[in-house]
Amino acid sequence: MNATIDQLQDAVRRVRDTHQYVLENRRTEAVIKALADAAQSWLPASSPWRAQAVEQAPAVTGFSPAMVNEAIDRMFGAITADSLGALLDRELGDRRVLDEFRPHGRAQARAFGAPVIVHLLAGNVPPPGIHSIVNGLLVRSGNVVRMSQNDTVFPKLFVESVRAADPDLAMCVELLEWPRNDAALTQAALAKADAVIAHGDDSTIAALRRLATSQATFTGYGQKVSFAYVCREAMTPEQLPALAAAAAEDVSIYDQQGCLSPHVIYVEERGALGPRKFGAALAEAMAAFQARIPRGKLSMEEAAAINTTRSGYEFRSASDRRIAVWSSLQSNDWSVIYEDDPSFVPSCLNRVVFIKPTDGERRVLENIQRHATRISTVGIAPMSERMTEFAKQLAGLGIHRVCPIGQMQRPPLWWFHDGKPNLASLVRWTELG
Repeated sequence: MNATIDQLQDAVRRVRDTHQYVLENRRTEAVIKALADAAQSWLPASSPWRAQAVEQAPAVTGFSPAMVNEAIDRMFGAITADSLGALLDRELGDRRVLDEFRPHGRAQARAFGAPVIVHLLAGNVPPPGIHSIVNGLLVRSGNVVRMSQNDTVFPKLFVESVRAADPDLAMCVELLEWPRNDAALTQAALAKADAVIAHGDDSTIAALRRLATSQATFTGYGQKVSFAYVCREAMTPEQLPALAAAAAEDVSIYDQQGCLSPHVIYVEERGALGPRKFGAALAEAMAAFQARIPRGKLSMEEAAAINTTRSGYEFRSASDRRIAVWSSLQSNDWSVIYEDDPSFVPSCLNRVVFIKPTDGERRVLENIQRHATRISTVGIAPMSERMTEFAKQLAGLGIHRVCPIGQMQRPPLWWFHDGKPNLASLVRWTELG
């Protein structure tokens, strides 16, 4: 049910009051423990949260039950007491600054979480929304969360799992629904916010930034894509099966819906095996991944986009040896398209990936340059000393994360999403001395 302005204003008042209570009655280590306990309670096969998510989420998110199970393991397995503490220490210098004045530079300082954070979730993949709520609770803020219609299941169940671990902490979150095009409700929410965390496409982020007040800190996460690079030294018969399996995982997790999903994999020529061999091996690995974790249901528009893309390349491959297509036999579950053209081509998603041969990093840099502001992550195999220089050049284009292939969809909890800090914009500081 969509919220009304009165319900929204009541929610803001409640989380603001609860934030003050939790600020006075919970120390950081207790908050860390509650969040870690909540996350870990999802992991056993017998977990009631897991069971409810697997039952409810496929109908809302479109992901298969097996993918929901995989998402649970990845998301909540990464939220531990150690990773939460490391996130605080990395970004605030000392987690205890949220409890008391601590040495900070030449003075002492204490950090206070924003009284009210408004979170506007996108819902294409589950982790960003869960991480957003975790970050808000970690600094003991009050949190008003507008859920996406594409995922109401994970936020609701996660907050309930927090409630089981610490009822007072869970009262710092109010989950609401309203249409993202309801400007009046959105503006009413943003008018009360001390901080805003927004997820969505670029036009949505721009519109929300205009609606936010000048007093609120605004952090927006827009549209991103990713790609991978395979060096010639990795293209050996011994390494290829494991490498292809790792790449298939990066492509297939969350059905390629997230910003960390590779759309293109560049394969360097002059290895013991050529780029086409990588395409064939990736196709086998994609089929194996599909057998283990099936792709979710497609909308008519998504199915049409895949069919159009696949049939177009299959038609061209009949008369052009520079193109090859490997695909699932009985449906459009996955497609691997080899094209002897270095241009960066965004995929139509849902496990459709392009393989592009290249003569080196310089050629790749030339072809991704105009897309660089939209690129989130670059996966590389292997992460050699030679690739360190490539990473520097990618960073110079504004790309924020470079990691091994197979880890693209496993960022650590403390990673700088889109190059931005997770907690710094959510706290204010008071200095002493």
